[in-house]
Amino acid sequence: MDVVYVCILIVADTFFFEQISPFQRQFMINDPTIQHPFTVRERVPAMTLLALMVSVPPLIIVAVTFFTVPKRFRIQVVYISILSLFLSMSTCVMVTDIFKNWIGRLRPDFLARCQPKQGLLNNVYYSAVDACTTDNWQRLLDGFRTTPSGHSSMVWSSFGFISLWTYSQLSIYSHAFTSSIALTPLLYCFYVAFSRVQDYRHHFVDVCLGSLLGATIAYWSYTRYFPYPWRHESHVPLMLLQDSPKKDFYSELEFNNGYLPPPAHDFQLPV
Repeated sequence: MDVVYVCILIVADTFFFEQISPFQRQFMINDPTIQHPFTVRERVPAMTLLALMVSVPPLIIVAVTFFTVPKRFRIQVVYISILSLFLSMSTCVMVTDIFKNWIGRLRPDFLARCQPKQGLLNNVYYSAVDACTTDNWQRLLDGFRTTPSGHSSMVWSSFGFISLWTYSQLSIYSHAFTSSIALTPLLYCFYVAFSRVQDYRHHFVDVCLGSLLGATIAYWSYTRYFPYPWRHESHVPLMLLQDSPKKDFYSELEFNNGYLPPPAHDFQLPV
């Protein structure tokens, strides 16, 4: 059922929420916060980010599962994990687009998109339809979609999710090295978020709100399928915790599969 829900979210956002015209907030031509240049070559283009989001986290899930999960549970863990990941991303993109169009705040490069008429007065509020001369109306409308940052929310909903997931999967080893591996994707999250300020696509508060939104949705989606990260069994999907027999879930004999050493102690299903 959740697979259908994810598909509905993707279709609804692609054909409806992304197509809605944003609220067109009035502006002053002497507002310094919207006078930055339009960056043609972004540090992280949208299509590049999208390609990385739908490829890298699933590959990490498959790789980590292969090395850490008993063979008889691998398919289930991979399926549940990828479903949770795509639930996070699809929910986040829809919520982000709704807020973007609803808030209608101006991007830092708005005037470069607008190309205002000559002779407009300072300290006077104008509407885009009255003040702008640009022929690229789609680019202009996108100038009203700065809050929250879509790049920031989406990278946290995907790479933030995979960081949380990897941390839980490797937490049973209690090694500083494995924790460092799990936290590495967060570096990319911060890079993407800060790049949006450097490209003058967003204000700093936009990337903060977007990051918070994406991280919150990632945590919500993760805990729908896995125990809370601070619990000892956080690496085991809830479905398997409920359905598995009352015995060792990852026993020492079947845990390492010849790749990794077993954890310090076997995980026991709750009685």
